[in-house]
Amino acid sequence: MSRLYRSPKRAGKRGRVIFPLAQVVSGVFATLLGIYLVLFAHQHLYVVNLADPPSVPGLGNKVPDPPARERAGDTSAATGPNIAPQESNMTAPRIIFAVPMPWPLKDDLAKDNLIATISTWGSHAARLVLVVSQQQIERFPPDQQLGERHSQIKDYLHSVPMVRADGLKGGRNIWEKMWRGWKLVADRFRFEAEWFVKADLDTFVAVENMRAFLSFISTQDPYYFGHTLFHDWERHNLVFNSGTCYILSRESLRRLAIRLSRIEPSREFTYQCGDGPGAREDPHTAGCLRDVGIPASDSLDSNGKQRFLTFRPKDHLFAMKVDPGREKTWFWLMKDTSKQLLDCCSNYPISFHNFKSHPRIVYDTEAYYRLEYFLSTRSYEAVRKGIDPPRGMGRPFALTGEPPSPIDDNLNIKTAPSKQHFGHWLKENPDMYACVNKTQECFCELPEQIPHLGDNVVVASVASNPNCMSGGKIGIGEKCLVTCGSDYERLGDEKPRYITCPDGALLYPEPLTCRSKCKVDSVENLKEKVASLGDKVIDTKTGSKISCGNGRALFDGSKVGAVNCKNGQIGAFNQCAPCKKWTLTLKGTSYTHNSWKTVEFDGSADTKFEVVSVATKSKDDPVGNCFKWNQGQQLLLKVKGGKMITPLSCGNQVINIEKTTSEARKCA
Repeated sequence: MSRLYRSPKRAGKRGRVIFPLAQVVSGVFATLLGIYLVLFAHQHLYVVNLADPPSVPGLGNKVPDPPARERAGDTSAATGPNIAPQESNMTAPRIIFAVPMPWPLKDDLAKDNLIATISTWGSHAARLVLVVSQQQIERFPPDQQLGERHSQIKDYLHSVPMVRADGLKGGRNIWEKMWRGWKLVADRFRFEAEWFVKADLDTFVAVENMRAFLSFISTQDPYYFGHTLFHDWERHNLVFNSGTCYILSRESLRRLAIRLSRIEPSREFTYQCGDGPGAREDPHTAGCLRDVGIPASDSLDSNGKQRFLTFRPKDHLFAMKVDPGREKTWFWLMKDTSKQLLDCCSNYPISFHNFKSHPRIVYDTEAYYRLEYFLSTRSYEAVRKGIDPPRGMGRPFALTGEPPSPIDDNLNIKTAPSKQHFGHWLKENPDMYACVNKTQECFCELPEQIPHLGDNVVVASVASNPNCMSGGKIGIGEKCLVTCGSDYERLGDEKPRYITCPDGALLYPEPLTCRSKCKVDSVENLKEKVASLGDKVIDTKTGSKISCGNGRALFDGSKVGAVNCKNGQIGAFNQCAPCKKWTLTLKGTSYTHNSWKTVEFDGSADTKFEVVSVATKSKDDPVGNCFKWNQGQQLLLKVKGGKMITPLSCGNQVINIEKTTSEARKCA
């Protein structure tokens, strides 16, 4: 979520909105909100007349012009091949929620809010996926961070490997976390639900309202619902849904996974589908969807009111007023400004956001439980009888007035470069176009490093298929066996597990549990050795792990790591040592950039460093930018034998580590 959406302050006069007595009257407001919802939730809603939807936007298909607002009061039945009759679809759609979050949680208030999320709207999900940094999880183990709350949260945590730092000092990097999170959800869970939602930790979702809204729509077509914003349309040919809460159909998730399989790194903050530092999550999601021909879908109700709200109820109902001359601010641009204050919102709202109390920026946990009571106690069947179906089925977003400049039939600003046009990426990548359309020319590419399946897992051939290998390609309907590596043994059930290509995108099985074949006596000897130093060896399903004691860490700064095993012998690689904070001074033979002139790293007394060279745009290159300067190598600063610390310059010079100093640091 962009910083732009943290508060509604920019929507008012001179960028400020004053909430008089907001905290003093919180109890009164809760009562007013309850009365508002009770009175209006049962109100009769008109059903708009929906025309037959056009063809799905994509390569060679034109997206129709944005529809004019339907006439309020038209009660004719909603029809069309993509909309289900109200009486025929009473099975509630399944929804998976993906929530990116920082790790570790900074205090008990953040932990309480997470529990509130899990126990209120998160409890209605088919699956709740809390997306966190793998590096941070390894560095700050959940059982040590959460204490007694660990049992309530551990099953929801899903870690993804990140190149950039995650945290308050290192930047939030929500986009990097979220695109990897979407890949994980698509690769593992896309057949477990029909709809997939990204929400923030301080978002509240009225899940039964969301289910009822989605029950009218076919998931076989690409949809992208949310609170649509237009302020980047003219500058970047980008209309996107606010990252506070947006919804993808299964087909949209499949296409997004295909696009993300070819995402390229970038040094710069762009509005293209790339992995760059500081990138805003919500417009970049829209940019990737734009590449595969998916615009933001119309999510307004039949009266033109918002179902997805970017702020709290009291903000929209009592504070979000459009002052004269403010109609073209980021929030109100190309929206119906008559829909404000008490006339702002749908009678069946789907989401609210920004549940942080003022003046302290902490989570307003109590608000979650109030909203759960008011918005989530009615049954799905009851809500579905009252809610109006989505208008403009199959059509993209609606807007008030004229677009910012002339547009073509596919909603592209005519001055936009071709690489920003809907579906242009598919034209440049015909193999990906084949996968989007599920033709025989489609081949799913196996990654060189197999994700999601646990450590020490390899791909094995099936039925003499020579393409079942890292970097190989398999066609639609083909599969490859996954198994443990040669130095490891599989635990648990022996049922074969396969990576498949069912629909143009890879699908991964449940993770395997592989345990090293280290000699038992070697492990026992290691346990005795490390115990005398305050460390311990833990036997887990995935093998033995070493856990460092208070004030000690592994060479890469982690507190927990796998016991290194090679040919059945314990190695001396993963040993704990006193925690150290390292400061490195680097110097290049041609130039020295301020971003890496001095580098700090939290490691141990055993940490060693090295500058390495990798091929530009390879899997080991997090930047992929050196080709612009005709350079084939990227220089990286790494922990010797371990992870990357930071990218440096291209390989047209030598970078030396001039000086290293260390000092003791605290580490629990």
